[in-house]
Amino acid sequence: MIRITPIALVLFGIVVIAIAMIVGPIFSPSEFSWLRDSTSEQASQHLPGAWIMRMGFVAYGLGTLSAALSDWPPHSIVRGALALFGLGLIGTAIWSNAPILPNVPADMHEDWLHSVASGVVGTAFATACAARLFAPGGSRRDFLAWVGLVVSVTIPLAMGELPEYRGALQRAMFAISFVFVIREFKASKFGIFPRRGAGRILP
Repeated sequence: MIRITPIALVLFGIVVIAIAMIVGPIFSPSEFSWLRDSTSEQASQHLPGAWIMRMGFVAYGLGTLSAALSDWPPHSIVRGALALFGLGLIGTAIWSNAPILPNVPADMHEDWLHSVASGVVGTAFATACAARLFAPGGSRRDFLAWVGLVVSVTIPLAMGELPEYRGALQRAMFAISFVFVIREFKASKFGIFPRRGAGRILP
């Protein structure tokens, strides 16, 4: 029987969402800007080709959620946060951002639900990074976790200050999440991050 490993689930999801980010804009109308518009706007209501980005959200979310559930050491805050991260991503695909096209109807309740799901994604990622740094078994010397934590706070602020580059900034934040998530499940496979005196366990 073939067993699909957690890292394989994660890598599949990352490949799909990365392709969606790159290829999706080809099918978007001229009003869409890769530099300016976020992935949420790439998947917005009534936008041609939005299904591509939504598929990316589902793939990355489902891959991360499945990996977290299949490789969950006892008392793992990081795994719980990554499971919530995956659920949030799936939510962003179920509920779409308000349209970026003019003169099309908008479902603002759906837009609000999308915002909630997006907030869950950001908060869960920041929590995973913080847990890797400060939870029992973590390390304050974890450079990647520091980068992820700082980026999860500063990039949303920068997106507000630099609206013309919101899309590029958000995609950079996704790239950091790819590296962090891959590292987590690859590290788990090879028994990195041992807890003192208790064998291999992730914080």
